[in-house]
Amino acid sequence: MTKLGLLTIGQAPRDDITPDIESQLPNHVDVVEAGALDRFNSTEEIQDAAGAREDKPVFVTKLRDGSSVTIDRSATVDLMEERIQELAADVSTIGVLCTGAFPVFDVDVPVLEPSRLLHAWTSGIVNDGTVGVLVPKPEQVPQTHQKWSEFDIVTASGSPYVSEDEVTPAAKELGTDVDLVVMDCMGYTPTMKNQVRKATGAGVLLGRSVLWKTSTEVL
Repeated sequence: MTKLGLLTIGQAPRDDITPDIESQLPNHVDVVEAGALDRFNSTEEIQDAAGAREDKPVFVTKLRDGSSVTIDRSATVDLMEERIQELAADVSTIGVLCTGAFPVFDVDVPVLEPSRLLHAWTSGIVNDGTVGVLVPKPEQVPQTHQKWSEFDIVTASGSPYVSEDEVTPAAKELGTDVDLVVMDCMGYTPTMKNQVRKATGAGVLLGRSVLWKTSTEVL
């Protein structure tokens, strides 16, 4: 069997993401999950090792108990480096369950990063138009403008990790003049994608969909 490694910046398993991806993969592909924060046993340990720092870029992810956590981007990349080496020894391809921007990982297997994939797909769809970008947290908006600087963008924030619907109001904030919407977090679901499409009237790129569609082509 071919093995696809799925690496989350949080803790594995990611029961909120992996089933969507697994259901679309060919029958000959098995999934192996791992997380950058797997070795930590409490939120306190995570905050000590990778807690968010004032005015520094952050990631938002989920822990194995289903709760969400905001973590420092730089510290998370260091933790991912450790786990990705272990995972690469057991799989033929790795998919990162995060749409954040990462350095190139020095491993012997292909690493599919949704951030790079989303940029590539967006470049192929939008020429001179406006791209709406949704992110979970307001504090991620400044780094989002930097990350998507090659496009004319508008941004809004709405978390996929809370019980109330923050996605629909965020989509309405983007407005109906955008030519494409990018849901820039792996926590966003196909149901949320439909909400955004309805609110904006635009095509929508979902991080997990772009990852599994690319995975099916290379595995």
